[in-house]
Amino acid sequence: MNTLAVIGAGNLAASAVPALKKSGVEVTRIYSRTFEHAANLAKQVDAQPVRSIRELGDADFYLLSVTDNCIEETASMLGEVAAKDSIILHTSGSTDIKALEPYCSNYGAFYPFQTFSAARPVTDFSSVPVYIEADSEYTLLKIRELAQRISRRVYVLDSEKRMGLHIAGAFSCNFVNGLLSCAFDICNEFGIDFHDLKLLVDETTKKAFDSGNPAKVQTGPAVRGDMAIVEKHLNFLQANAELREIYSAMSGYIMNVKKNS
Repeated sequence: MNTLAVIGAGNLAASAVPALKKSGVEVTRIYSRTFEHAANLAKQVDAQPVRSIRELGDADFYLLSVTDNCIEETASMLGEVAAKDSIILHTSGSTDIKALEPYCSNYGAFYPFQTFSAARPVTDFSSVPVYIEADSEYTLLKIRELAQRISRRVYVLDSEKRMGLHIAGAFSCNFVNGLLSCAFDICNEFGIDFHDLKLLVDETTKKAFDSGNPAKVQTGPAVRGDMAIVEKHLNFLQANAELREIYSAMSGYIMNVKKNS
């Protein structure tokens, strides 16, 4: 049985760690800068919450589920604790695995590609893609075995391509949600039920993936080159400079894609 110690108890860890526990991985100890968060997650997976990284003890794997700017600092402290044959993993989409190299012998990335929220935990990991990378074939084999415990979609992806995937995720998830927030605000302003947009959003998403290329199924005044409507919309948004700027930038992008296609 593999043993796992965890650093970080945020949104990703709150979903991934219980999934690993359910798959048969023994979660030994959990550290978080906020002890209460470590204690809450530890309770779910029968692990011991600890107050310092030095208390994590031995484990086959150490999972660094921390923000990118904390990875190297955390790994440097963990390097004083982890056994030489242990494997240290970060969960970042935008950090090269070489950031771990100075601090350990065996290291890699374990990157579940999904949006995680504490209020909406992912309970079924089987279809969540997990992208992995390692310093050696031996380490890669071990990481693959760990990832395959929770997902049937495990792929090897180097740091540069993982960065590209992370950026694509920002556009398709974070930015889309940001645009939906814009739509929510407009609906609120004019007394429109935000849920009236759901069928439109569902069909847009389905059509984009079914088409093979979302640009092929773009609709709206920008792709038609209907500048009269675009200008009407921009004038309507005159009082909200932020929304007006977003609308203008997106319309310009859509028109450029159409022009170059």
